[in-house]
Amino acid sequence: MSFVSGSFTNKEEEKHYYENEATEAEFLSWYAKQEQPTYDMPSVTIDNVIFCYNREEDQLKLLLIKRNSHPFQNSWALPGGFVQRGESTADTCLRETAEETGVAINLDSIEQLHTFSTPNRDPRGWVVTVSYLAFIGEDPLTAGDDAKEATWFNVNRVNSEFLLEHPGHGVITLDLKENRGTSPLTLAFDHDQIILKALTHVLNTMYHEPKLLQVLGEDFSVAEARKVFAKFLGIDFRDIDHSNFKKALLPFLTEVDERSMGIGRPAKFYKLSCYN
Repeated sequence: MSFVSGSFTNKEEEKHYYENEATEAEFLSWYAKQEQPTYDMPSVTIDNVIFCYNREEDQLKLLLIKRNSHPFQNSWALPGGFVQRGESTADTCLRETAEETGVAINLDSIEQLHTFSTPNRDPRGWVVTVSYLAFIGEDPLTAGDDAKEATWFNVNRVNSEFLLEHPGHGVITLDLKENRGTSPLTLAFDHDQIILKALTHVLNTMYHEPKLLQVLGEDFSVAEARKVFAKFLGIDFRDIDHSNFKKALLPFLTEVDERSMGIGRPAKFYKLSCYN
């Protein structure tokens, strides 16, 4: 049964019919003709927390950019930017990372972390950001239009503090217990909160979702995996029991081959079976 315009006794009857009894095509046609309430809408951005690990240096690193313009001109920040019409936040994450740093990542390398919507988090207005987390190899960097510089900061943990260090740019201190940046050198916007959220997420999930081992590339030894875990835990990797660690990790690994390490028995190499 199909109603024609004017056959309803009141607007509520008309609304009920199109929302509950009409076809979806009829509903959408009717809906487009109705007077709709207007809502104040936020702008949406993405911010990307990108970790890498340098095997030769045995060093965990975080990618930061120096902002080229206001607000927070010349401050260090996470790569990111505004979502464009017709673009998903994940697509924005890939595009903005490439534009601002020259690093090409793919959808398999990122995971959505958290949405930050605290009022006044951005002085430009109402801006909600969707944060992402990525683990990659150490790529060469090229700063884009919105970034004056892009660089890898060393990440070192001392007790509850994570120190983001660069010889030419100083130290940014993030405290897990206080859940904020505590150094004179600070990050733009609420990016200290975003990075701390990422670090907490890694620490809470590393033993049952070891995606962080993607920083080691295609394959790795158990000893190398221990070193990466130790960086996030802030301990010497030798303090992680090899046998227990291997037993906990094996359900997520596929053996690749054995390789001679020069002295002693060949070491077994693995790849992440759940993320490849």
